[in-house]
Amino acid sequence: MAEDGLDPGAKVRRIAAVVQYDGSRYAGFQRQAGDVTVQGEIEIALAKLLGHPVKVSGAGRTDAGVHARGQVIAFDTQAPIPPERLPRAITGFLPSDISFVRAWEVEKDFSPRRRAAWKTYCYRLWKLEYRSPLWGRYTYWYPGELQYDLMVEETKLIPGRKDFKAFRATGSPVQSTVRTVKDAYWRTREADGRDGAIWEFWITADGFLYKMVRLLVGTVLDVARGKLPPGTVGLLLATPEVAERTRGMKRGEALPGYGLCLEEVILS
Repeated sequence: MAEDGLDPGAKVRRIAAVVQYDGSRYAGFQRQAGDVTVQGEIEIALAKLLGHPVKVSGAGRTDAGVHARGQVIAFDTQAPIPPERLPRAITGFLPSDISFVRAWEVEKDFSPRRRAAWKTYCYRLWKLEYRSPLWGRYTYWYPGELQYDLMVEETKLIPGRKDFKAFRATGSPVQSTVRTVKDAYWRTREADGRDGAIWEFWITADGFLYKMVRLLVGTVLDVARGKLPPGTVGLLLATPEVAERTRGMKRGEALPGYGLCLEEVILS
């Protein structure tokens, strides 16, 4: 038996799957020693179902408390179970806050991270005067005054291929901080019978830095409540020549992870 628990002489299939999870009780997606993680729970469940140890890879490493509706994973197996039966078959082995949406067989060298052309995240604010017991795990409650039109204008400064170094939290090991943002915008939605109860920040990019989305939203909120001047986001994303003159500019704080959700991974 090989180190990964698979029989070297048997046929190995690589399976991809879309998974959803409520990240509230997890220390993030990626396996971490001593912590409960989404990856760890999925690997435990798959090992029980398939009868051999499983190592899972994901398209993105969502942080502690962050949710997902469209995370893409992949793993190898020798079990004969058809991929289309996997979502239902694994349900009894997974905790209730993780689900498989669909699964399919892919080529042997398929990598969710390398094949992720675009990822879409949404950060949600709860804007009513009271906290919501039902939406509270998935929205950041901010009943204070915010200039919505100013938030919209500030967000228009985000799309494009730019250096997002100013919106990276410490602890990120990446070498390049340049990312391409395809789209970024705000929209409102109804909840509890009230129009505009939830304000949603949607962003699609080819990659994200550590806490990048939460830092962007935190900065836009600080502009909208008058703590930072309009145009702050644009200056922090400026060309090196302009950035040199704006060194030391303040940004907003990273908002809590529970308001953020990985909505979709678009594969190449």
